[in-house]
Amino acid sequence: MLMMVLTKRKLKKIISVILAIMIIIAGSVVLLSKNTQEVFNLMVGAQLPYERGDKKDSGYVALTCNIDLGWETEYVDKILAALEKENTKITFTVTGKWAEKNKDELLKIQAAGHEIGNHGYQHLDYANLSYEDNIKQISTSQKIIDDIIGQETKFFQAPAGAFGPDTVKAAKSLGYIPFKWDADTIDWKYRNQPQVIVDRIKGKDLKSGSIILMHPTAATSEAIDDIINIVRDKGLNAGRLSDVFNTGDNTGK
Repeated sequence: MLMMVLTKRKLKKIISVILAIMIIIAGSVVLLSKNTQEVFNLMVGAQLPYERGDKKDSGYVALTCNIDLGWETEYVDKILAALEKENTKITFTVTGKWAEKNKDELLKIQAAGHEIGNHGYQHLDYANLSYEDNIKQISTSQKIIDDIIGQETKFFQAPAGAFGPDTVKAAKSLGYIPFKWDADTIDWKYRNQPQVIVDRIKGKDLKSGSIILMHPTAATSEAIDDIINIVRDKGLNAGRLSDVFNTGDNTGK
């Protein structure tokens, strides 16, 4: 009888120990999984371009205008005139191929006080390019643009926002801040419908550090003043990428 009691006690003790070990293992697995996920998220984040500026409480929304040979360069002057009237400086991101053929236009944009960014040499799908080909496209454009404007470009946006891990890696290795946007006018689709793109921006949750994407279309040339005022109505300023990013110098001050 005593042996049976001892056996039961031992059995209960063994079971308790086993349960305790299982709880410890389960907790460790959960913690490891959480830490692994956090590390994974950090790794993924390092391979993604910024969708908003990293300057805390900048009070600015960056307006960016992408120009490629496929866009309507004839509307650039009208956009510049509207920006001058609104006393607003923005970022024009251009391809190296466009810069080669439009040096005077690029210098006119710079002379008006606007910031110049790199949009790659050609309008290709950079997400599907190798690291070496990304380097070639971005660095070729970098040399062309920087030589024309006489200063270093700091920001890079892949055509169509098509960033792959090798695109981000290549851009960063060349000293660029890779960026996308969080508010798209889709003016490429509504290039003759200014009210449509105004309504789109009105519906966006613009915040300090937001980035608006535009192109030199007829609609944008007519709506850019309204877009600027939408930003202002939210208690924010419309400006350049260097107004919403920490660039390591006084560019955005």
